[in-house]
Amino acid sequence: MKEATTDSSYGRTLLALARSRAFRPLYILGLLLLGCSVFYYFGELVDFAGWEGLRWDFFYGVHDVHRLLFLIPIVYAGYALGSRATILVTIIAVGIWMPRALLISPFPDPVLRPVLFVVVAGTLGYLAARIRGRLKRQAYLETVLRREIDRLSAMSEGMAEGILVIGPDYRIRYFNKSMRRDFGEVASSHCYEYLRGLDRPCRDICRLQEVLHGAVTHWVYEFPDGRAYEVLASPYVDTDGVVCQLSSFRPVTEHREGRDVPASQSQ
Repeated sequence: MKEATTDSSYGRTLLALARSRAFRPLYILGLLLLGCSVFYYFGELVDFAGWEGLRWDFFYGVHDVHRLLFLIPIVYAGYALGSRATILVTIIAVGIWMPRALLISPFPDPVLRPVLFVVVAGTLGYLAARIRGRLKRQAYLETVLRREIDRLSAMSEGMAEGILVIGPDYRIRYFNKSMRRDFGEVASSHCYEYLRGLDRPCRDICRLQEVLHGAVTHWVYEFPDGRAYEVLASPYVDTDGVVCQLSSFRPVTEHREGRDVPASQSQ
C-alpha cells in the first residue's frame, strides 16, 4: 500500500511539472522541430501517401531552402533555454537532415551543404543564447539594484539629517523626510529655488561643481531666516550613471555668521 501511494505521489509530481510554465519552452521547441521535419520531408510523405494533388515541385528540389526553417527552433532554443540547448537541437536537426542527404537526395554535395548550414545555424543559436544570458544578468542586476535603492531609501527616511541628491543640472533627484520637514515639499525641481527661492544658482556658497569633480566638502550653510545647517557633500553616482552631489543637512544652533567651518574639516 505504501509503495502504491509513493508511486501515485511521484505521478502527481511529474504531472504537475509537465503542466508547469517551466516546461512550456520544451513543448514549443518540440512542436517547432516536428513542424520543420514534416515540411522537410513533405515530398517524401506525399509520395508515400499517394497525395497526387500535393505533388508540388517545390518539395522535390534542393532542400537548402527547407533547412532554413530549422533556424527557428535552433535560435529559439538558444534564446529560451541557453547554449547547451542550442547544441542539442542542432545535433537533432543534423540527425533529421542526414537520412535524406545520404539516402534520398540526388543532388551533388548532399552532405557538405547541411554541414555548412549547421555552422551558420549553430552560430546564430549561440549568439541568441549569449543575448539571453546578458538580458537575464541585466534583469538580475536591476532587481538587486532596485532592492538596494529601496533599502537605502528606507534608511535615509529614518535619518534625523536631511538628505538631498542634486544632479549636475542643479535638479533635485532625491530628498528625504527630514528635508521635507525643514524645507517643505519640493515645489521646484532646482535646488537653488527649493532652498533659497532664487532664480539662478547661488554661486557664492554652492559647492556642486567641486563635488562633481571629486571633492568632499564640509561647511555651514546659513539661510536668510537665521537657520544654519552643517552640510557634508560628496560625489554620488546615481542609478543612470550620472555623477551627482549627495548632501546631508544637520541643523546647528551655534555658528559663526558668514564663515565656513575650519579648513581642517574641509577637503
